[in-house]
Amino acid sequence: MGLAYQLEINAFPLPARAELRWRHDGAHYEASLSLLSLLSIVRTSKGAMTPQGLEPLRYGEKITARGETAVHFQRDKGLVSFSNNKPSLALLPGVQDELSVFFQIAAMLGGDPREAAPGTEIAVQTVESRAARKLVFVVGASQMLDLPGGRTQTVYLSHAEPPNYEGSRGSKGELWLAPGLDYLPVRIRITEPSGTMYDLRWSQTLPP
Repeated sequence: MGLAYQLEINAFPLPARAELRWRHDGAHYEASLSLLSLLSIVRTSKGAMTPQGLEPLRYGEKITARGETAVHFQRDKGLVSFSNNKPSLALLPGVQDELSVFFQIAAMLGGDPREAAPGTEIAVQTVESRAARKLVFVVGASQMLDLPGGRTQTVYLSHAEPPNYEGSRGSKGELWLAPGLDYLPVRIRITEPSGTMYDLRWSQTLPP
């Protein structure tokens, strides 16, 4: 399954699109998020599906004209290692990468809709290409959205990072998940500390 998105920066539409793709065989999964423009960014995740949830094995991030940065989840050693020589980290239970976390939350809400009650907090240790951070998603009120792909009911979640050591505000992430599309995100909005806002809005559902 896959979703395509239109991209806006500070509410200004850009001649670019993004695609989120997901496939699995019940035991293993592969996912990708591609930003298709003059500067293409491709994030990939693959791993296992277990009764405890997704267990990523490898996360990659590739930017046009640059090499790929990879994160390896060495479950036999209890470590998360980075290809860019950043120090390894302890592998914590339930840890996700920046891409698998979308599908992990979708599976949680799809498996138990009570998790979507407003005010519910979902804490997930999340690893990206350079470090790890604890994200606490807070469920808000359901919202009906009019998007390029159509009108759809959504569950709203948000997370905000704490201010940095200089007191500047952190970034904010927002997700709108559609129960009618297996709780996949039909809108993803990221607001940087500078105030720059990146907005991905669902435009169409892609064939398998």
